[in-house]
This record gives sequence, C-alpha cells and structure tokens, in this order.
Amino acid sequence: MDVVLIGAGRVAGAFAPFLKQLGTLRVWNRTLEHAVTLAQTVQCNVIENADDVNGYLAFVSVTDSALSDVAKTFKGRFTVAIHTSGFHSSSILNGMADSVGSLHPWLPIPSQDPSLLHDAIATFEGDQTALDVASDLARLIPLRLFTIESDKKVLYHTAAVLLSNYVDALMIKGGEMLNEVGLKEDEREIFVKEIVSTTIDNYIKMGKESLTGPAVRKDLKVVEAEAAALKGDWSIVYTLLANIIMKGDV
Repeated sequence: MDVVLIGAGRVAGAFAPFLKQLGTLRVWNRTLEHAVTLAQTVQCNVIENADDVNGYLAFVSVTDSALSDVAKTFKGRFTVAIHTSGFHSSSILNGMADSVGSLHPWLPIPSQDPSLLHDAIATFEGDQTALDVASDLARLIPLRLFTIESDKKVLYHTAAVLLSNYVDALMIKGGEMLNEVGLKEDEREIFVKEIVSTTIDNYIKMGKESLTGPAVRKDLKVVEAEAAALKGDWSIVYTLLANIIMKGDV
C-alpha cells in the first residue's frame, strides 16, 4: 500500500511507525524540515514537492483549521483519505479521495510517542472502504476501535475536551493553589493524584451520586468565600460550576 502521511506533528509522529507497517510510507509537511525530522525518525522518504503528493492512502494529521486547505490542495490525488481530527467529520476530505474517514485517538497525545497509542481507544466515522483501512491500522497498533455517527463529531469532541483539556487545566490550577498553601512539588503531586484518582474511582462506581462538596450541599457561604479567594476568570469559572451543580444541571 502506498501511504502518504500529511503532517509531522505529535499525532502524526505517534502514528508514523504503524503507517509504515501498512506499506510504503512517505511524509509531506508544509514545513519541510519537520517532515525531514519525522522521516528520519521512522526511516522513510520525504516528499519535498506538493505536486508529488499522491498515492493510495492519505493519512492526514494536521490542525483542524488546515484540513479544508489540505483537501483542496490534494483534490483527487488518493483512493482513501483518513484524518485524525476529533472535531471534523470525514466529509471535510470529500473530493480528496474516493473514500474518506476519520480516525481519532481518545486520549491526549503530548509527544510523538507511538507507545501512547498501544491499546488506546479510538473512534472512526466514514465509509466502509476507509473503515477497512482504519481497522487494519487499528489491529497493527493495536487500538480499541469504536464507530460513531458523522453528525455527532462536535458533541463527541466537546466531551473529549471537557474530560481531558479542561480537567488538565483544573489540575494545573489546583496544583498552583497547593503551592500557595506551602506544599513542596513532590507533595503537590501526591495531593493532586490522590484526589483526582479517588474522584475517578468514585465516579466509576457511583456516577452522579459521587458528587460531593459545598455546591452539592448548597452551602452558599462557603461557595462565595472560595470564589472570592480566586481571581479573575477563575473566580467566574468556580461560580459557574457551583451554580450548575446547585441547579442540578449535571
């Protein structure tokens, strides 16, 4: 199989060794030096000229804002095109290939580390031919592959952002506040890990019934005092979350 990896970022780098196992892999990126670095890492060829970007499979791992331009630039160049965006449906690649799909890993990928994908959950949406290719790739990695409907992608990705990016932001802020309390770095890591892991375990066991804290108890004095202890947008975030809980909207 002639595979072209379009993109050279973190997600592209994580998938690259497995794409190489599908067939002959070549890498193209808008910034040539990034493509060269990735190609050297996985020992495959680089495509320097965009006019030479064509083949059987295009595996597109670029930013959400760049997907439409990629599809237009390489219109009609491939048999199958699959992108890795969690937000966009496969239809954004219509015209780029005869068959299109999306394959999104359900986890944060902060580096070009292929081991992050091992046994990870991933979701697919698209047509059957693209699904067959995605399934072959999923078996190589391996991934636990689920299918979702195309018109649910925005809802799906919003859930991913809430569960990953926003949880990250809350952990970072909580850790900073523990620093102000006077805990050392290793102590802060223990405190954050303890409460977050216990919260996850409780949610798995109890669902919504796992919610605790001043907002659940509707202890307005505590909620107001803690919101006041925060500054700027963080105070607004705390108050909004507390109100959501008190209103029963979660």
